[in-house]
Amino acid sequence: MMLYRVLLAGLLLATASLADGVRDIVERSMSGLRTAASDEPYSRTIKRMYLGFDPSGHVKTGIAYREIDCFEIITGVVVVDKTPEGYVLREAFFPDVEKIKNEKDRKQVLAVLQKFKNVPFDPHAEKSAVDVLTGATRYGIQMSGYLNYMARHVALEMEQPPQWAKADGSRMPRDTDR
Repeated sequence: MMLYRVLLAGLLLATASLADGVRDIVERSMSGLRTAASDEPYSRTIKRMYLGFDPSGHVKTGIAYREIDCFEIITGVVVVDKTPEGYVLREAFFPDVEKIKNEKDRKQVLAVLQKFKNVPFDPHAEKSAVDVLTGATRYGIQMSGYLNYMARHVALEMEQPPQWAKADGSRMPRDTDR
């Protein structure tokens, strides 16, 4: 019985720290914006999505996260901004990367994130936001694929916000409505 309690407490602590890590990213990235969150899960491949709206109701930032199996099961988070020039993959994170105990493996995972900073992309293009990972391992390629997939889907939802993102159920203005 004591072992069960210790394992349960460890599981709850790990879940809380993951939730705190994602929540911190959302709060920092959405500062000053009205934030709407999808149901959990958002889809089969994305755990949850957040959209951030400016005071005029235009989408400015989107975030999505999911679990990725890479040495250990870790959480991948992408932050996408909408700028006058188009969409920018601001940054990607692995808030629970410390689950990977082997330092060499952890550094390898973190190295992938360096390519995912301030990358302009077109969500309708046939290519990924980040499509070149020189010397990437199978895990690097897999992580890159998931991060690119999430970035694309966030941008597509930012184009026409879904019903869950609408505060009062009314139609939110699109950028073409200005």
